[in-house]
Amino acid sequence: MSADVNEIAAAIRSGGLGEIKAGRIKQALGEIRQQRGRLELDFLNDLPLDEARDWLKQLPGVGTKTASCVFLFSLRRPALPVDTHVYRVARRLGIIDDRTTVEKAHRRLESLVPPEKVYPFHVLFIEHGRKVCRAQRPRCDDCVLNGLCLYFRQRQL
Repeated sequence: MSADVNEIAAAIRSGGLGEIKAGRIKQALGEIRQQRGRLELDFLNDLPLDEARDWLKQLPGVGTKTASCVFLFSLRRPALPVDTHVYRVARRLGIIDDRTTVEKAHRRLESLVPPEKVYPFHVLFIEHGRKVCRAQRPRCDDCVLNGLCLYFRQRQL
């Protein structure tokens, strides 16, 4: 929290949008300290997931994906972050349809994936989206999931 915004931006630059996110991180930390008296989020483990998610989402710059990342990676709770890769792979496989918004995709996928499988599901979908089911030039012929894939079947027609 005491770091300069430029230091924060430099530390997170590789994740993209470092300049924007740095200011929001600093603001969010200030809000947490102001509301809670210290910088810790363990109290969220005592709340139902939806209530805890809503608490985080009232912080500046925190949306459903960011809140879900905090739960999954820091608090070890089964919230499923839906980034661009998870969203694309889930749509192409037909797990969610093209009309499903990213916000609704969080809820839908969380309802389908057993809590103990959320972490590996998230990590594997990101890896699959980066390496095989890429946005541009997906490698459908090399994909082990093409027999289950709606996108692959539609491209064959």
